[in-house]
Amino acid sequence: MHLHRGDFKVVARDGEPVPVANQQWMNTLNVAPGETCDIAFVADNPGNWVFHCHELHHTENAGMEPGGLIQLIQYEGYEQNTGTVMTPTPMPPSMPGMAH
Repeated sequence: MHLHRGDFKVVARDGEPVPVANQQWMNTLNVAPGETCDIAFVADNPGNWVFHCHELHHTENAGMEPGGLIQLIQYEGYEQNTGTVMTPTPMPPSMPGMAH
């Protein structure tokens, strides 16, 4: 899993806390089948950013994006170039910020 424009720490794996001394800042994490990870990040980079699987075929449904293991992180009150305040909306058909 990969977070655009931000870093996170894994704070738990499979429901078990990760000791603070073992938590590392990262922006990409391998999550094995059946594994769960709880993450924490500092929301200090206003915008609309994607959190998605880095195996890009996992972000598709029937060969079309967006779908699958993908989430749009939207900062409440973020103003785009239009000067209008963003309100939560469904993910757009093309995902800005997906370029790697």
